[in-house]
Amino acid sequence: MFVVEVNMISNSASWVLDTSYGAHICNDLQVLERSRRLSKDEMILRLSDEKAVAAEAVGSLRLVVSNHIRIDLKDCYFVPSMVKNIIFIPLLDSEGFKFSINKNCFYLVFDDVYHLLGTLVNGLYILQQSNLIMTAQHKRKVDNDKNAQIWHARLGHISKDRISRLVDSKILEIDNLDHLPTCESCLKKKMTKKPFVGQSAIANDLLDLVHTDVCGPLSIPARGGFYYFIIFIDDHSRYGYVYLMRYKSEAFGRFKEYRLEVENQTNRKIKALRSDRGGEYLSGEFIDYLKENGILSQWTPPGTLQLNGVAERRN
Repeated sequence: MFVVEVNMISNSASWVLDTSYGAHICNDLQVLERSRRLSKDEMILRLSDEKAVAAEAVGSLRLVVSNHIRIDLKDCYFVPSMVKNIIFIPLLDSEGFKFSINKNCFYLVFDDVYHLLGTLVNGLYILQQSNLIMTAQHKRKVDNDKNAQIWHARLGHISKDRISRLVDSKILEIDNLDHLPTCESCLKKKMTKKPFVGQSAIANDLLDLVHTDVCGPLSIPARGGFYYFIIFIDDHSRYGYVYLMRYKSEAFGRFKEYRLEVENQTNRKIKALRSDRGGEYLSGEFIDYLKENGILSQWTPPGTLQLNGVAERRN
C-alpha cells in the first residue's frame, strides 16, 4: 500500500517527476500498452485525505524525450481519479538512467549530455510536454463498422428484421447479420412483472400493524429547511401521522416520537412495523430498538413497492 498526496494541477495530462509515490501512475487508460485489468483491492493507494482509491489496470508506457531518448514505464498503474500522472524516478534510476537537479530544473543525463526533463512548478517537477511523445497514443482500437451487434446498438436496439431491410436497401453493409447474438439490454427492457392480485387482510385492532415510508429529498425544501418527511399509518384505522425531517437519519427519532404519542393516547402497543428496505430502517439502533420493545419488523422485498402500498399511496 502506497501513501499518495494528490496535488491539484490544472492540466490532468501533466506528468510529475517524483521520488515518493512508489509506482508509476497514470489517469488515462488509452496511453497504456499491454494493459490488464486488476482484481478488486489488488492495488490500493492511500491519499493524503485518508481516502483509499484502487488502481483499475496496469500496463506499460513508452515516453520519447528529445525525439530520441526512450523511457519505458513498466508496471504503470491506471487510477482514473488521479488529477496528475506520476513518474516514479527511483524505478528509472534502478534501470540505469541518471538524473540531475539544478536551479529548479530536472535533467536527464544521457551520454554525458544534459537533457531538460522538467521544471519546478508549484513545488512539483513537471515533465516538459513540448518534447514528449507517448507512443501508445498512436494505438487505438478500431471497431468493425460491419458488425451487426454494433449497428444494432447504434440504431437504438432495433430488431433484426429492420436491420435486414436496411441491408437489402443497401443502406447498411453488415457481414454477420445471421449470427446476431442475443442482446441482454433488449431482454431486460422486454421483461414484465406479473400483477399483484388480491387484497391483504386489514389488522384487527389499532396499532397491530403500522406502515411507514420516507419521502425525499424534495427539490424545494419546506419552511425551516425540511427536505424529507416520514409517514406512519395505522393499518386498522388508516389514520396517519406526518413528520418533517431535514435528514433521513432523523427517521429513528421520529418513530420514537410517534410511538410515545400513539401508545400513550390509545393505551395500546405497536406490534409490527412494515417498511421498505431503506437504510434509515436498517440501522443497528433502529433494529435493536424494535427488538427490545417486542415490535416485529416487516421489510418488503426489494423492488416490490406494492407490498408497502398503504404508505406508498399516501406519499
